Amino acid sequence: MAEYAIRNKRLTDEEFFRIRREEVLSQWETSRDIENLDENIAVAHELSVGAGRNYAIKVREAYEQGRHLFQPQFGQALTEFMLNGLGYVESESPILPDGLWNIFSDSYTRKNNYKMAAVGIERSRKEGATMLNGWPIVNHGVAEARRIKREIKSPMSLNSTDEDGRLASEIALAAGWNACNCRSVQEVMAHCKDIRLDEEIRINQYETRLAALYHERGVPQSPHISCNLTGYDSCGFKSFIMVAQSLLGAEQGLKQIYLEFGINMNLIQDTAMMRVTKRLCEEYCARFGYKDVLFIQNNNMFQGAFPPRLEECSSMMALAVTIGILGGSTALVLKCQDEAFATPSKEGMGASVRMAREIETLLADLRLPIGDEVNEEERILELEIRAMMEKCLEAGDGDIALGLCLGVDAGWVQTMISPWTYNRGNVLLMRDAENAMRYYDVGDMPLPKEVIEYHKEKLGGRAKKEGRPLDFDMVVADLQYASRLPVIQK
Repeated sequence: MAEYAIRNKRLTDEEFFRIRREEVLSQWETSRDIENLDENIAVAHELSVGAGRNYAIKVREAYEQGRHLFQPQFGQALTEFMLNGLGYVESESPILPDGLWNIFSDSYTRKNNYKMAAVGIERSRKEGATMLNGWPIVNHGVAEARRIKREIKSPMSLNSTDEDGRLASEIALAAGWNACNCRSVQEVMAHCKDIRLDEEIRINQYETRLAALYHERGVPQSPHISCNLTGYDSCGFKSFIMVAQSLLGAEQGLKQIYLEFGINMNLIQDTAMMRVTKRLCEEYCARFGYKDVLFIQNNNMFQGAFPPRLEECSSMMALAVTIGILGGSTALVLKCQDEAFATPSKEGMGASVRMAREIETLLADLRLPIGDEVNEEERILELEIRAMMEKCLEAGDGDIALGLCLGVDAGWVQTMISPWTYNRGNVLLMRDAENAMRYYDVGDMPLPKEVIEYHKEKLGGRAKKEGRPLDFDMVVADLQYASRLPVIQK
């Protein structure tokens, strides 16, 4: 196995500012406008806390008051397009006052290819239409980010995933947005190919420390810890990732964490996942001395293939919103019908907000009764999460950063489908008779026998229902379990 220098250790001020100077601000010319961190924090305070539009405060208040926040996603090449689209949704849908925005950057920005992002901006200006699949925040810079912040009423979060989002996060935070996602394992498995996990953790340590500095100096932050992954992952593995990443974030000083779940679309299993993850994040953080971290559960939609037709896609989104509300999420990230083929339009996101609000109205205060089925799923998930956590902590001699890297090498930390070179990928998953995600083959994952037998028993119910033995063809078919359109009998 490789030797790793990475450790779960808070960056000192000296380390932080050296990295900022040598690695972050040197990436692109717009960084010259954010060199003064003290000035950045002061302006961010004015634009978010002072204006009553701070993301972290909004999420915390909704959590404390039992309200739901809906968070549509949007990103286009030009600031004018952004203001038009965001303004449309805020005026034509019931997003206010209980709304958030998830602003995503374009693919070039996510890969730090700012020269090509600049080409996309110019093409968009010439064509009069967006030629990028997101808002290139680094190219536009902090002045444009602050312009959007001033004109849009709902608090905003930046979603600029992939290997290195440090400069994008610097600009977003300096503009009074929320940013700095704490999700190293999530990123390498969902969006990366060649970067090693230890390097991604090192990069992410800077981002989370940056958020903590803003929080400590009066601009509350609520970074996302995500387990969206690729959509074809077990709930237990997703939970394990969240708990492990919570230790990485807490060490850098995070005090409020937005737990963002990519749900698997089964009400019982997803509710159990959200409940047990929050509880174990709190427990493991307290065990390592981080006793003052607030975890708020929120969910994204299914990350796998969506149906390519309006009616089926709408059903998929409606079920995801229903699971989030019944399962106890505070904020719900919304997709829209456009995303089966393209990036979200303002009309599509407006329609999704209206749909979500109507479901909230119809459900009122109804929540899923926590009975034997949820409790049993929680128990099994907890066995799996603890086994994975303890294996990695043991390997890392108590250090989760080192343990995660060693776990990847050993094949303990892996998922079924990933573009990442270092993912072993010999675990196989399929859905049971109730469409809950189960292990068909656990590969090299160190799961307790009771967990393996439970999943085997659940899959046995599907074999009986369909009158055929379980096989690999079922694994393949389930990759499109929701996206296949029904066959019309004639």
